[in-house]
Amino acid sequence: MKISGSIQPKRNKWYMVVSRYDEFGKRHQEWKSTELPALEKNRRAAEHMLEDWLLDLNRSFVPYSQLTVDKYFENWLKEIEPTIKPNTYRSYCGNMYNHIIPYFKSKRIRLQDLKPYHLEEYYTTKMKPNSKLNSTEALTPNTIRHHHNNISRALNDAVRKGILYYNPAHVARPPKVFAHRFDFLNPKQIEALVTLFKGSPIELPVKLTAFYGLRRSEVLGLKWKNVDFINRQITIAETLQQHVGGEYTDTPKTNSSYRTLPMPDSIAKILREQRMMQEDRKEIMGDFYTRSDYVCTWPDGKVITPNYLTARFHRTITNSNLPNVRLHDLRHSVASNLLAQGFSVVQVQEWLGHGSAATTLNIYAHVDKTSKKVLSDAMEGLVNAEKW
Repeated sequence: MKISGSIQPKRNKWYMVVSRYDEFGKRHQEWKSTELPALEKNRRAAEHMLEDWLLDLNRSFVPYSQLTVDKYFENWLKEIEPTIKPNTYRSYCGNMYNHIIPYFKSKRIRLQDLKPYHLEEYYTTKMKPNSKLNSTEALTPNTIRHHHNNISRALNDAVRKGILYYNPAHVARPPKVFAHRFDFLNPKQIEALVTLFKGSPIELPVKLTAFYGLRRSEVLGLKWKNVDFINRQITIAETLQQHVGGEYTDTPKTNSSYRTLPMPDSIAKILREQRMMQEDRKEIMGDFYTRSDYVCTWPDGKVITPNYLTARFHRTITNSNLPNVRLHDLRHSVASNLLAQGFSVVQVQEWLGHGSAATTLNIYAHVDKTSKKVLSDAMEGLVNAEKW
């Protein structure tokens, strides 16, 4: 919080008075003499001296505090809860309460004493065995990078409030993250996958995910109002999220995630069949049918939850001869297969709803054969390889 001040007469001299607030909102005053007689003609000079002092104080002053790092993180979580999406908040809480807060609670480091090496010691500790919950394994560098980002955001807020002068996380070095090679299914394996889930309660969301590369929240959040049979397109405009209290509808992950995709004959057919099945069930079950606008539902109309979709997919594919991929790997499969067919990174970006082509390229650069083929053809023309 910015330090303010004023000029006050005292003992026949002009005094500079500054007000400081600590993180608990308690106000403190400090008086300092200008040594100038308290005459009106000296007021302006005294005010200039005050301005110089305030400038110096606001550059370097951080309110003294006994607040510990762990207690600050606990307070921070309470403050940000109303301002972010529930899923994001749950992720922060998981990282903070399971790992970050217990570690710093044991260290009893005051927030204003926190240094970059304290954070680097935390990262090193979490890379050792037994760091995972209920496991003897260490946390991955990618997971620790998420912890680093959470810590950095919390400390940014401390700087903004004036509790810290700078953010130690900006200097601390988290472990290096190496590019992850995602598992994916080729077109033949996708065909086998669709057959594998025929008749399953999650057949429809699996088919839509395997075709469009949707996130699980997107496929389960799809509603009939966003299915346009006339213009043959679907719009990804809502997502279905899950938390302890149940499910809730949210906006797409990013602005780019909001997108409209074409509906070919095969997709139109299975969506019409689903619509007819739901209408029949409504008529047969009456008040016992759960009415909603969701596309992917149980036979009684209840929405299929995200956690069930993931668990059922994992259980089914684990007992098959297909590679043991995750549900989210169907999204990677769509991207990888499209790139392998020669479609551009920008085209795949728009299909998946990534925020930028750079995101798509960073994830799938290892399967982008198009650009490499163009380079290869260009080099062959340059060096006239036939004469080698």
